[in-house]
Amino acid sequence: MNWKTLGKWALAATFAMAASAGAMAQQPVILKVHSFSGPQAPEAVHHMLPLIEKIAKDSNGRLKLEFYPSMQLGGKVSDLIQQVEDGVVDIVITIPGATPNRFPLLQATELPFVNVGTSAGQTPAVLEWAQKWLMNSELKGLKIIHIHTTDAAVLHTRTKAVRSAADLSGMRIRVPGRYVGEAIKTLGGTPVGVALPEVYEALQRGQLDGMTINWAIMAPYKLQEVTKFHMETPLYQNPIMTLMSQASYDKLPADLRKVIDDNIGVAYSISVAKKIDELTIPAKKAIGDAGNTIYSLSPEETAKWRAAMAPVYKQWIADAEKRGLPGQKMFDDLLDVTARYGRK
Repeated sequence: MNWKTLGKWALAATFAMAASAGAMAQQPVILKVHSFSGPQAPEAVHHMLPLIEKIAKDSNGRLKLEFYPSMQLGGKVSDLIQQVEDGVVDIVITIPGATPNRFPLLQATELPFVNVGTSAGQTPAVLEWAQKWLMNSELKGLKIIHIHTTDAAVLHTRTKAVRSAADLSGMRIRVPGRYVGEAIKTLGGTPVGVALPEVYEALQRGQLDGMTINWAIMAPYKLQEVTKFHMETPLYQNPIMTLMSQASYDKLPADLRKVIDDNIGVAYSISVAKKIDELTIPAKKAIGDAGNTIYSLSPEETAKWRAAMAPVYKQWIADAEKRGLPGQKMFDDLLDVTARYGRK
């Protein structure tokens, strides 16, 4: 082999390596998004699916989010946070109570009667409070892509209206997390943890007597078919969390991190929240069209229920203080924040 031939081979190899590097540079970065709820859920329709399109467009196709709703990648809903922390997926959509004992502090934002009543009001309150108190504790190592709250969550029952705590006695009620469960227990009911995709069948079979859940989720899951009575008095609101592994975020090139950051934030979360609130009226219409009954607690009974929550609030405060945190101060601040955004 002469030097001329060797030079040609070396030049060809250089071109091949450059072409290969160029091809690799053009390969999109793919982030896996795993969700507890279905593709028809409000958090998919009004948040994740539009966000996927916007990020792909703004990155010129270099950043793609692959969406796996309804736990399509396997595991239980309670596994989602572990999956994102282990790097199995990059982003998860979940609620605080889905992973027992993982977000007890954040569950303060879903304590009964500690809410604004609308998603557009409660969402910025939750974001402000969480970013102030939780970024170095429960949310450490996680990047908030988005949080919005549900519209008002209320009590839906199968066979009878609940017009007093006495009516609730002994009833098996699906709850989303620990402290809502403690509230139901305080009022005389029996709290039961059931994942959202399983609620319809559990009600249909009579394994549950009712559930606490927000209005907007009723129609997408056809839950008005398996409940007949719907208490209009607002009880609480769930935060719906979209969380990304900080490690996955940090690995991205700076320009792709900027694409994400430019498409999220408080203003974005409020825009989603407004769309969630728009679902309340058609949800109630679907319930009415099904021939169901919508009613409210009397003002006197509502006052009794509010007063009954005091031990539940104290329990949350005590649990926070066991973790070395200023529980009373955090709870008082939550009341101040939600009142500022419209809580009565």
